[in-house]
Amino acid sequence: MKIIITERQNNLLNENIPTGLRRRYNTDELKGHLEFITQNYNPCDYGSLGDFVGEMCNMMVMDLIDDYYEYGNQNVDNKTKDDLYYFMADNFADYLQEIYDKQCA
Repeated sequence: MKIIITERQNNLLNENIPTGLRRRYNTDELKGHLEFITQNYNPCDYGSLGDFVGEMCNMMVMDLIDDYYEYGNQNVDNKTKDDLYYFMADNFADYLQEIYDKQCA
């Protein structure tokens, strides 16, 4: 299942992400970190594509939040966690699907 959002909705999601996180990470850095994470997991071990995408996005969010706290000693609330998760899923679900399809076909 794909969720399609408008550019305005994507901008609203980005605005909800703390400025410190937006400044610190760009899409290429996030994708590089995602590649690092996926090297340690076999996508075929997950029950479905959705489980794999969800778990990888969740791991990315947890890593970012841990790094943000360690670097800036600032907590992130649950709404921001949700916004980060949706941002990751929106921007990297297709990339994760490619990995899943390539390894589990």
